[in-house]
Amino acid sequence: MDRLVGDQGGSSSNMFRDYRKGNWTVKETMILIEAKKMDDERRMRRQEGKPTELRWKWVEDYCWRNGCLRSQNQCNDKWDNLMRDFKKVREYERRVVEASGEEIIRSYWKIEKNERKEKNLPTNMLPEIYEALVEVMDKKNQRMLLPSLPPTLQQQSTPLPLPPITTTVTQTDYTTNVPFTTMCDSSDPDHSSERSDSPAKKRRMRGGEGTSGTSKCNINNSSQEVGSAISKSAAIIAEAIQSCEERGDRRHKELLSLHQRRLQIEESKVEINKKGINGLVDSINKLANSILALAGNKNQSTDPK
Repeated sequence: MDRLVGDQGGSSSNMFRDYRKGNWTVKETMILIEAKKMDDERRMRRQEGKPTELRWKWVEDYCWRNGCLRSQNQCNDKWDNLMRDFKKVREYERRVVEASGEEIIRSYWKIEKNERKEKNLPTNMLPEIYEALVEVMDKKNQRMLLPSLPPTLQQQSTPLPLPPITTTVTQTDYTTNVPFTTMCDSSDPDHSSERSDSPAKKRRMRGGEGTSGTSKCNINNSSQEVGSAISKSAAIIAEAIQSCEERGDRRHKELLSLHQRRLQIEESKVEINKKGINGLVDSINKLANSILALAGNKNQSTDPK
């Protein structure tokens, strides 16, 4: 157990915590994963106006409330290791799925530890930990992607309604032999039935089937291009956000390391001062003993026999 010296989190609530050392148990790891998932959800609600605590300080407090007696530095380091191993296994499993019939790659979960080591894979990733990490990362990616899209584009499965088509119809009044023009709206059911019965309409429909099919094809292609562009933009935004968060984590870790070095320097100064004072006291005691011994010898020499 290592006793906390000083204030790592800026709060007096963890001044005398005894942090557990050694390897992490499965239970502790699952608590840490749950803490990170709750922390991601908490950080997404920052617009509520409440003050935001330091990320890993909050994770440490959550872990302590649930029986995981680890410091924020330990939680940060463990999470970095989990993410490193998780990305390796996820990339390997993606290659397993994408492997062709000629190249057979066995799943990570079906190979032995020595083969995992040869493939530069983590040797002790457990299925329950991997599944929990998949759930956390999936939810995190969804929360990063959805806010970046307009509400009308978040439901891509809903097709956009096409505008009503207005058709110009030229007919002839056979009683006066005078042609006249009418404007017909495709959304008007009354005129739609009249046009469907009109011979001129039938001729135009037969002649315009090719043009209509081409227009629909162009609309579908345009919709697909827009959807593809939106997906690429969302992926770029998600990568940028994740990169920014990783830089923030590294910065936070550097600050914690700097704070620890400062505490160590202060402890060294205190120890040096303590040793100096002890040495001075010893010197004074030796000097006093020497003076007493000298005075005793003088008294003995002056004492008449």
